[in-house]
Amino acid sequence: MKKFGLVMVLMAAVALVIAGCSESGTGGIGKGDDSDVVATVGDKAIHGKQIEQFLENLPPQVSSRYSPERIRKEIVEGLVSIEMLAWEARRRGIDKRDDVKLKIDMLTEQALAREIEADLKKGITVDEAELKKYYEEHKDRYGSRTRVQARQITVATEAEARAVLEKAKKGEDFEALAMKHSKDEYASRGGSIGVVRPGKLPADMEKVVLGLKEGQVSPVMKSEKGFVIVKADKVTEAKEKPFEQVKKSIERIVMREKLNKAVADLKDEIRKKAKVEIKEEYFAKFEKMKKDAPPMDLQEGPPLGGEDHGSE
Repeated sequence: MKKFGLVMVLMAAVALVIAGCSESGTGGIGKGDDSDVVATVGDKAIHGKQIEQFLENLPPQVSSRYSPERIRKEIVEGLVSIEMLAWEARRRGIDKRDDVKLKIDMLTEQALAREIEADLKKGITVDEAELKKYYEEHKDRYGSRTRVQARQITVATEAEARAVLEKAKKGEDFEALAMKHSKDEYASRGGSIGVVRPGKLPADMEKVVLGLKEGQVSPVMKSEKGFVIVKADKVTEAKEKPFEQVKKSIERIVMREKLNKAVADLKDEIRKKAKVEIKEEYFAKFEKMKKDAPPMDLQEGPPLGGEDHGSE
């Protein structure tokens, strides 16, 4: 079973490598001299140099779990397996089909796009000062904060909300009251809206909800959906995360933001060099389809302007 899992991981990764280069006109999976050939399938050669390059791109948690011999054997067997099936597909003429050509073209374009992003990333650096700046500017994410596991009841009128609130204050079960009276999509689960954190609600409502003590019920509040009362089932205080603890994750975030900007800037340059045009008339014929289609049953929005069902 463990071997099967390893083969599946390797096969998926091998497929990505082949998608990016086997149809690029090079005539094989990888290049090398005859002395470097590890395996052949028909006239296709698999080279040791390519195996080593492939190993460099494997996640460390995969490659570190197996011996040098075994991991290479699995990679070679995975490559051979894919090349055998590809060989048979070519023999049957599947590679000449228009739909298959389109898939190959799309995979090639995606591989090239990933490579240009990789090249851009090599030129991006992130220093300690940038990481600390991000940390300070996002203390709402890393600093100490209150989280409330909450339930809500939404009704149409203020009078109805006050009547339900009185029942809750007298000790009636809030979950049962929600299932009986609430008019929002959370009624069927006893009003449970998950975890409420800072920044998830309109400011006035956030102040009330995050200020509730465990078991406490809020006063009636006006929302876009009607009138709402909220009960705090559980209140927890998340401790501040030290900079060193989150430094690596911040580095990934900042790197991604810089890469996104670099890609956007590059696209702007490309638009100046290459003719890039999207023909809007293509979409016009679908506008009529949209108008003729039956109305969709859209799901209602989040509670009180925002929700979060999980924990970090």
